[in-house]
Amino acid sequence: MSIERAILLADVSGSTPLYQRYGDAEASRMVFECVEGMQRIATETGGEFVRSKGDDVLCLFESADQAMAAARGILEQGARGEVSVHAGLHWGTVLWRGEELFGNAVNVAARLGGQAKENEVLMSRELVEHASASETSDLRSMGEITLRGTDAPTEVFAMLAEIEDDEDGVTSFMSQSTVFTARQREHVANTTLRLSFEDWAQDIPEGRELKIGRSTQCDLVMSYAWVSRVHAAISVRGGIVEFKDSSSAGCTLTIGAHPEFFIRRQTVALTGSGVIELGSNAAGDNRPRINFEVTG
Repeated sequence: MSIERAILLADVSGSTPLYQRYGDAEASRMVFECVEGMQRIATETGGEFVRSKGDDVLCLFESADQAMAAARGILEQGARGEVSVHAGLHWGTVLWRGEELFGNAVNVAARLGGQAKENEVLMSRELVEHASASETSDLRSMGEITLRGTDAPTEVFAMLAEIEDDEDGVTSFMSQSTVFTARQREHVANTTLRLSFEDWAQDIPEGRELKIGRSTQCDLVMSYAWVSRVHAAISVRGGIVEFKDSSSAGCTLTIGAHPEFFIRRQTVALTGSGVIELGSNAAGDNRPRINFEVTG
């Protein structure tokens, strides 16, 4: 049976550090309570619980407003507790076969959730267009993003958790305008990051991500002993170029004429042009140097 529904796929963010910090018994209890709470919020707002696999929850809603109310409740739960969450929301046709749910709409919701950050829900324009104006007034447009497995870019909107006195400014971030002006849209669409390393070069357009590391699954493979399997990732999203280090050795960055600085397991915005070096000064002159230039 095919039906049109709002699809919500919510997931626990970063459960691995919880197990490292609290131990298996306490962390598993915290994750279980978080997942159970997400199920309860979804059903209380009119959703139909489909399944839970590990740390995630998949639910369907007859209306986009119900789905957004559930997303807000789930974000509020994550912001209050020690277990953070992220989610994807999409509107489309799904197909029931027995107790299993199929359809590209489910895949889109999953990909949106996969790109969402901690305490964030990403949703498609299709979902937003089915929601009432009162439910979408505090959303932030992320511009057009090309989701993995798709060819055409689609406009994506973000719902962020309201966290008082958050160091990253999440609350004030939510109060920004939800609609790009024509000039802003043009800037977002034209923003491109160019990376070059030795005889390799690649342009990263809006909505794309590139991974750097020792693993052959990375887009740019670096076969150095101190380089992690996935050392870092660079994405262009909403006209912002974001560099995220996830390694143990860290990275040394030079942006424009500013002095170089070192980061480890941190995220920074790249502007203008500069150099990314994998590792610290302790690695010496053998560090791979990746040049970057942001245009648009």
